[in-house]
Amino acid sequence: MADILHGHCLCGALSYQCRGKPLAVTYCHCRACQLASGAPVYLGALYPREAVSWQGATTAYRSSPLGLRHFCPVCGSTLFYECTDGSGQLEITVPTLEHPEALPAECHEWTRSAIPGFDIADALPRHPEGAPGL
Repeated sequence: MADILHGHCLCGALSYQCRGKPLAVTYCHCRACQLASGAPVYLGALYPREAVSWQGATTAYRSSPLGLRHFCPVCGSTLFYECTDGSGQLEITVPTLEHPEALPAECHEWTRSAIPGFDIADALPRHPEGAPGL
C-alpha cells in the first residue's frame, strides 16, 4: 500500500489525500449507508482525522447523532463520514480513491440490514452489527 493515497469526487472540484494505514476497511450494509450511497453496500476506510486532508469545499449532512456525511456540493459525490463521537476519526469512501484496490475490505458489517438477494461471494468475516473493536 502506498504511504499516501489520493482521491476525488466525480467532477474533480474536491480532492483529498489520506496518509498511512487505515484503522479498518469494511463493507457496511447498514440502512444509512445504503441511503447515503445509493448502493446496496458502502465500502469505507476509517482513518485518524489528522491523516486525511482535502482541497475544496464540502457540504455536510448530519446523518446520525454520531456523524456527519461530507459530499461534494457540485456533483454530490459522497466522500467522507466524520465521526462526531469524540473518537477523532474520519472514514473515506474507498471507491473515490484513484486506486481503490489499494484498500481491500477486511469484513462485512451490519449484515442484518443487507438487502435480500444481494450477495457478495467472498470469504470475509460477516457481522450482523458493527465490526468488533470499531
